[in-house]
Amino acid sequence: MDNHINHNCTLILPVRKGGAQLRKCLKAITAGTVVPEIVIMDCTSEKGALDQIRNSFPSVRVFDMGMNPGRAHAVNTGIHITKTPYVCVLAPRILVGRHCIERMLAAMEKNKNLMSVQAKILASEDPERISGAGWNLSADAASFVRGQGAKAFYYRKRAMVLAAQLDACLFRMEALETVGILDERFYSRLEDLDLGYRGCMAGFDNLYEPSAVCREMESERSSDFYRQMEIGNQIYFRYKHGLGDPGKALRSLLHRKDPGYETAVQRGAMLCFQAEMEMMERTELAMTVTKQTLPEEFCMEVKDEAVRKVFPLYLGERSEASPADIPDLLKMRLRMAVGTADRIRNLLR
Repeated sequence: MDNHINHNCTLILPVRKGGAQLRKCLKAITAGTVVPEIVIMDCTSEKGALDQIRNSFPSVRVFDMGMNPGRAHAVNTGIHITKTPYVCVLAPRILVGRHCIERMLAAMEKNKNLMSVQAKILASEDPERISGAGWNLSADAASFVRGQGAKAFYYRKRAMVLAAQLDACLFRMEALETVGILDERFYSRLEDLDLGYRGCMAGFDNLYEPSAVCREMESERSSDFYRQMEIGNQIYFRYKHGLGDPGKALRSLLHRKDPGYETAVQRGAMLCFQAEMEMMERTELAMTVTKQTLPEEFCMEVKDEAVRKVFPLYLGERSEASPADIPDLLKMRLRMAVGTADRIRNLLR
């Protein structure tokens, strides 16, 4: 297939810093068999940080966010301002293979019921091992990344997953128009899992495509801050989808002696409270919850007019199941039971 701009697909690249890694990422994308329209969501705090990127890659659109408002916010803004049938999301630390985007698109076009396609992400330290092959949940609603640390040999077959990882995946815009986009209350963890879960409940599928190969240039760093974010998000995720008492569930995630325990609990409780308040304002109090624009809400100086008109999207209300949802709920519980076996296989590989 000729190397050309594919106007059916936009690639959204949320960037917090420029440098050699971002340049390598863009070179790999533009050297692929299919090259999408590329939109960089500039979340750097340093003015002019991406000037060299603009000069080296003139076909790439760069939108200055003015600050780092979080991954979900940046990706949502990118989705709002692009109108192609497919949207690819990539982390700047990922190096895509030459056929990666082409094969994700091919898989998506073959199955009209797919909301997303997940690429095979190989580990930076050992390309014979998996860094990620999609999200899954076990029967106790514990989330995990499929294949993480396992030999790539065991993940050579296609499989349906609960959710695609935002590090390297493709979405169908038509499905997102039905399901909604990312819940911005999640910060840097689990917003993709939440989106995939909602997609499955809406009757869509998410596919892991092993022939679409990419590799980390460096492993994602884990700090106490991000660990606390993830634990708080776990509480909110369980609350939002009615997957058990968040407080009790937390005890299986970490020990109370952990110094970040109280901070994590407080964050999770605050997220649940915010969602409850917003739902009460809309329903019980019959209030119209009017959101400011993203620049206003985050006190951002945004140069691009398209971004200035974007409103924040919150999908924080708890899922209230109706009798019509019972088949989807049963299907989800079956997925989670299968996920338990998948998690055990992860540990053995």
